[in-house]
Parts: sequence; C-alpha cells; structure tokens
Amino acid sequence: MDNLEYVLMSRRRRQRKIRARRRLIFAVSLLLVISVVFTAVLIRCSRAETPAPTTDGSEIPESVYPITVDGIPVTTRLLPEGCPGRPGTLRQIKYVVIHDTDNTSTGANAKNHANYLENTAQETPLSWHYTVDDHEIFHHLPDNEVAYHAADGEEEGGGNKNGVAIEICVNEDGDFEQAFQNGAMLAAYLLDAYGLTPADLRQHYDFSGKNCPRTIRESGRWQEFVDLVTERYNEYRAESSE
Repeated sequence: MDNLEYVLMSRRRRQRKIRARRRLIFAVSLLLVISVVFTAVLIRCSRAETPAPTTDGSEIPESVYPITVDGIPVTTRLLPEGCPGRPGTLRQIKYVVIHDTDNTSTGANAKNHANYLENTAQETPLSWHYTVDDHEIFHHLPDNEVAYHAADGEEEGGGNKNGVAIEICVNEDGDFEQAFQNGAMLAAYLLDAYGLTPADLRQHYDFSGKNCPRTIRESGRWQEFVDLVTERYNEYRAESSE
C-alpha cells in the first residue's frame, strides 16, 4: 500500500469517526430535549391536579368524571371555558341540588337538554352540572366549578356558589319513574364522592323559592327521593369500609 492510499484510508476513517461522534451528539441532545419537555409536562400536569386553595385556606376538591353510575352511562360534554354559562370559578362543594327540567315536551331528554345548554350557555349565564333521563346522564361542567342554576347569584353558601346541580328530565315520552331512580343514584354517587351526606341534599326551592323540582314537589315525593339516595349512599359507605 503506497503512501497516497494510506492517507486516503486514514482520512476516510477519521471522517467516519467524526460522523459517528456527530450522530452520537445529536442523539444525546435529542434525548435531553425530550427529557426537558417531558419533565415540563409532568410539572404542569401535577400543578393542574393540585387542588386550588380557597380564600379561607381550604382546598377545592378535584372534579370526578364518572363513566357510568350504577350502570347508567355518563357522557361528558363540557361547556366551553370562559363562556357566560361557564365562568370557570372554582369553589368548595357543599350540596347536591336537585331540579327537574319542567319540560314535558316529546324528545326533551338528557341529550337534547345538553344540546340546548351548549347553545344557550354561550350567550347566557345559565348552566348546571348534570342532566339525567331514563337511560343516560350528561355531564356539562366540572363539579368544582360554579354554575348558574339556583337563581341566587354568587351568594356565599348558596346553590350556585356551592351546589352540584342535577336536572331530572320529565319529558312525556320518557319513563319518569326510571329518571327519578337514576337521579337518586347520581345524587348518592356525588354525595359519596365529595364526602357529603344525604343531609346535604337540597332542592332548587331551598335557594330561591322556585317551585322546583316541581314534579317531585307537587307529587309529594321529595322524602321518597331522599330515602332512595340515603339507601344507595349507605351502601357506598358500607362498601368503602370493607
């Protein structure tokens, strides 16, 4: 092998080594970038999941997002953040507030009330957390956010400020008895989820004097509803103590 071939081979070896080092440096740099980005995402997520403090120093609970409640399917379709019906105000949860839709029209089920709310809440401060009918539940707002359903503004300790609102459908083509049962099951689930008790159940009437939930009130069935909630709630408590 003459000197020229040796020089050329040596140059090619050096070039291969240089390219290999460059690839290694690139791979290490890429891994570092990925690691930094991943760490930043984890920090942001952990901060988002940390309950926010209230003005009195207590913590706001994280919202639950049930997929089913006692076999009743739950569809979560949250209202847009920042719209009039969803100001995004975080708060403590002190009550589960029961309403009925007072809409007996054919087809006025949970899905159609979800559609109605999604349109109305973008222009009007009107909202609630759940709509229940005879076969499904729609979830409209995180439970730890203020909603406008109790007609009491943002009064401290009020229904809007501290209640999780459930609307029970009364459409004439639905099975109200089943909707009644489903509403009670959801109420029991929420009371248990947020460390409340059946004593923390409220009617819309309690905050504004409106005759709501009208169907339940006028048929004298509020205590029956409370009893259903209490029975299921006690089962949750028994299950958690096992």
